[in-house]
Amino acid sequence: MPSAAVLYDPVAPDFQDRHAEVYRALRDECPVYRESRTGFYVLSRYADVWAASADWATFSSVTEEADYHKPMMVDLDPPAHTLIRRVVSQAFTPRRVAALEGAIVAKVRELINAFVERGSCEIMSEFAALLPSDIVGELLGVPQEARPGLREHTEELMRMTVPRDGAAVAERVYAVFEDLLDERRRRPADDMMTMLLRAEVEGRRLTTDEVLGFCYLLLVGGNDTTTNLIGNGMWLLDTQRDVRERLVADPDRIPPAIDEILRLEPPTLTSGRQTTRDVELHGVVIPAGARVQLLWGSANRDEREFPDPEHLDVDRKPRHASFGHGPHFCLGAPLARLEARLAFRELLAVVPDYSVVGEPRRVTSSWARGFAALPLTFTPGRRFA
Repeated sequence: MPSAAVLYDPVAPDFQDRHAEVYRALRDECPVYRESRTGFYVLSRYADVWAASADWATFSSVTEEADYHKPMMVDLDPPAHTLIRRVVSQAFTPRRVAALEGAIVAKVRELINAFVERGSCEIMSEFAALLPSDIVGELLGVPQEARPGLREHTEELMRMTVPRDGAAVAERVYAVFEDLLDERRRRPADDMMTMLLRAEVEGRRLTTDEVLGFCYLLLVGGNDTTTNLIGNGMWLLDTQRDVRERLVADPDRIPPAIDEILRLEPPTLTSGRQTTRDVELHGVVIPAGARVQLLWGSANRDEREFPDPEHLDVDRKPRHASFGHGPHFCLGAPLARLEARLAFRELLAVVPDYSVVGEPRRVTSSWARGFAALPLTFTPGRRFA
């Protein structure tokens, strides 16, 4: 029998506080763990998670869990996934992403200006949640007045412990995008919604449901992951202030620091697959048709892959799993890295001495890692011109 520490229950109230301990026990004692509540088989070691995420023929992304969604790339396998990805990847070319830098810097400084003279802020609601929602809204072509409502929907989804509970919220998101797509059909614009409506896959246009599925995916993935990346990073840099001092002195170290933050505190802890055949791992047979969880959060802390894994080492070059691997490697990774790099650069320039105070509050989620509230104090600074 596994030890008490291995009783993996991601919906337990204390899981977010002791997840590293649970992950370590899973890796050491039960690298293939059967969760009693859901029946999932849980993979926790880096080598197993990395291999399974690339082996779509065995660990399929086509699962029953997504039955309330419109068709989304994350729920498809090649070749259907490849065709859709080829179309939407046009929105994330290096040139298109680099062209957003000026707009991102402007938004970052606008948000910082709202609190920098005060000497305190709640960084999640005043900065981390607002930046990506505005950038994703700009990419998609969402009007300013519709962005707060969509942001509230994504925050509601992030708080849910069971993904299937998001059906009602998803329908509200789809309703907003259906209206916006109708408007784009009447009045095309230079945005992603228009591009998707005009795109073709093997001689056919994307269906409305396919377009809605991608808009939903970008909204949720582009908002929550970057929001959590920024919040997790600010918290980590407060706990390891020697690292923060290095970044303040040498902002060129921020990009590798972002990868370390992603490794140690990934915004997404897990994702699901379904086996297409019997698989034997570590003496355990996972039967065909079984649901499998790939624990990105555990893989990133595996001592077998990362020496001293609990340490934030900005000189490390980690091959972390936080953006996935294989055919489902995150399309938006370059954009998330750009947003995070500019956010940390500007924040550390004006509030280098910040401290986390009060009662930071974690997001209650079985799959996300982030903060619902992260209050900071700092020496009041000067606004950007």
